[in-house]
Amino acid sequence: MLGRVERLGPAEFLCRLAGQSDREGRNRQVTWYYFRLEGAAGREVTVTLADLRGEYDYQPGGIAITEKSPPVVSTDGKTWRHLETMTFDREKEQATFRVTPETRSLYVAHLEPYTASRLDAFLGSIHGDPNLKDETIGRSVEGRNLHLLTLSSGSVERPKPVVWLMCRQHAWESGTSFVGEGAVRWLLSEEGRPLRDQVVFKVFPMMDPDGCADGGVRFNRNGFDVNRNWDTADPASAESRRLMPEICAAKKAVIDSGRVALFLTLHNQETDEWLSGSERHAELAGRLFARLVEKTTFNPGARAPRPSRVRPAAGRATVYEYFDLELGKPAFILEQGIGPSSKLGHLPTSKDRLEFGAQLARTMCEVVLEK
Repeated sequence: MLGRVERLGPAEFLCRLAGQSDREGRNRQVTWYYFRLEGAAGREVTVTLADLRGEYDYQPGGIAITEKSPPVVSTDGKTWRHLETMTFDREKEQATFRVTPETRSLYVAHLEPYTASRLDAFLGSIHGDPNLKDETIGRSVEGRNLHLLTLSSGSVERPKPVVWLMCRQHAWESGTSFVGEGAVRWLLSEEGRPLRDQVVFKVFPMMDPDGCADGGVRFNRNGFDVNRNWDTADPASAESRRLMPEICAAKKAVIDSGRVALFLTLHNQETDEWLSGSERHAELAGRLFARLVEKTTFNPGARAPRPSRVRPAAGRATVYEYFDLELGKPAFILEQGIGPSSKLGHLPTSKDRLEFGAQLARTMCEVVLEK
């Protein structure tokens, strides 16, 4: 999470971020940090973050950590708040914040963490619910369980549409896990029952549990991006299952089901929010976009879904591109910004993400049930 740390003064530190690179040593991502200050109660501490520029899709990347994304801090690792300010030196490409801890220990992170252990605790708390099925569809590179949650109840005369939600393909994007938890909580609630009776809702709650446990950023433990290689990862191949077990397990689960009324993968980015379009399902994309804008805190910069991009090179297809372009399924990506939201009126918090999860689950169900 941190690289080399230099002490510049009695309470001043220069922290170089380690980031994470892929299996080729390329595409270094610098979008995550998480550390603890010790023994500084009552003293102002100055922290400067450096080595912030990375690489994306084999091109020089921008800088994700700036004055627009001040860190969150916590005295207990459970309750977090944003610092009010962080400055950014564009010449040195360094971000600096100051904090005066009130207690001996202070946790500091880019975003509020949602750890693999938190997911385990959450799944334990809902275990045994009659409307929930929790399957282990495979294991990660380091042997952690890959969960697929199925939520439904009641019965209807016709077959129920199946809706899919995928969270946490990239470990740093912790907001997606809070959204997923909020969706599951709402679907299991009494308020969610009428739609739960009519729809089968399937959730991948954490696609990269190794990264979430070990401080990863974007790649699995073998250096593969969990949101790429969806066209070349082959669940029938032992080598693919060894290198990319997370992709292979989820890909097999969706394809084997044969039923996709709507598939949505969640992501975070620095600023704008957007929903992808679809090569074959433009009408559904438009209805989903409009309802999200009207009924949720989704805050896009555009007035319509983004057009589908040109077909990616082999081995670079994202999950929604693979299902949309290769299989013709109604699959989309939803990006939420981590910066200030004009719709929320503040920087997004975990409470906001949990509430959006409930809004999103309702919206996805209503859209597929529309005549």
